[in-house]
Amino acid sequence: MKTLIVPMLLVACGFGGQAQRAGPPEALDGLDPVLLIQGKEVQGKASFSSVRSDFNYLFATAENKVTFDRDPAKYEIQLGGLCARMGGTTGGNPSDFLVHDGKIYIFGSDDCHQRFKASPAKYLPPASAPMPSAGDATARGAELLAAAARAMGNVKKLDSLASYSETVTQVQQRPQGEVTITAKTLWSFPNRARRERTMALMGKTMLSSTVMAPDGMWFVSGGGQVFPMMSASRPAMDLDFGRHPVALLRLRRAPGTRVAATGTATIEGVRVRQVRIVRGGLDATIGLDDHDRIRSVSFQARHAEGQYGQYTVLYSDVRDVNGLKLPFNARALFRGEPDPSQSWTVQSVDLNPAIDAALFAPAKGPKP
Repeated sequence: MKTLIVPMLLVACGFGGQAQRAGPPEALDGLDPVLLIQGKEVQGKASFSSVRSDFNYLFATAENKVTFDRDPAKYEIQLGGLCARMGGTTGGNPSDFLVHDGKIYIFGSDDCHQRFKASPAKYLPPASAPMPSAGDATARGAELLAAAARAMGNVKKLDSLASYSETVTQVQQRPQGEVTITAKTLWSFPNRARRERTMALMGKTMLSSTVMAPDGMWFVSGGGQVFPMMSASRPAMDLDFGRHPVALLRLRRAPGTRVAATGTATIEGVRVRQVRIVRGGLDATIGLDDHDRIRSVSFQARHAEGQYGQYTVLYSDVRDVNGLKLPFNARALFRGEPDPSQSWTVQSVDLNPAIDAALFAPAKGPKP
């Protein structure tokens, strides 16, 4: 399940030192980005600089600084400084860059650089389909989500949840053999979440946590070291924590949520009525079966190797938990093929557990 392993990419592929520096790091080894996208490597000057998206850019001339400041999105490092191959929560090294199609990308490792260079289209996010704008699509989408909430059981209980806890297990195939990962996810509604992972590997128990709160996001190692995540990671985290059936249905009345019915489809032999829900970095399509229960959730995301494609998570084994009917099994498909790494089995659920607010408090990273 991607929700279990994405934050680990900070260690596996990311430029971890970036989070430990004092002040924004110098971008592109000090090269002028306005000239760089023209194929010219010209050193910038400290007297002409701009800070944008956590990086400090230098320019060869005052005119180039003005050009950058007028339209920074055109000249800055793309993806908010994330690794162009892995994205998600994986930071890039601002000294490891590549110009592709007139835009600047950076990478978390040389391997990421070379893979992207060989086939950029596989790793760049696809354009989002336009949201249906017809009023009947919006109204029908709202009706479908209301029906799904009723099918989950006690609508009042669903909407009044202050917190939710779910513990799941999944089996991953590693070079060392099969590895079982246990993950406990805590949601403190409306906008805080924490995932704690436990994995036994090579005779050792590995612990880690990922935290999302309104004022930041952090990866916490088993040793207690805290690594702040880049602000560009927010969309991936919104999707990661937000696509759970309970979280999705609770968003149906939230300010800023857009919904639209998108017709019917047949998924794994089951006919579903589809409704798309968009809010912040979350963009997912829910499939409801003939009983109005959530059968599937589909979305565009990267798989373990960083390539983009459509995921569809299929939900089953619905059980009653204190008045809410919740799925206890999730099986993922990536581009129509089974993806065991994104599938899991629920072990336990707790409605409205007491959660220490300190678990979501701002955290400081290790000193440089």
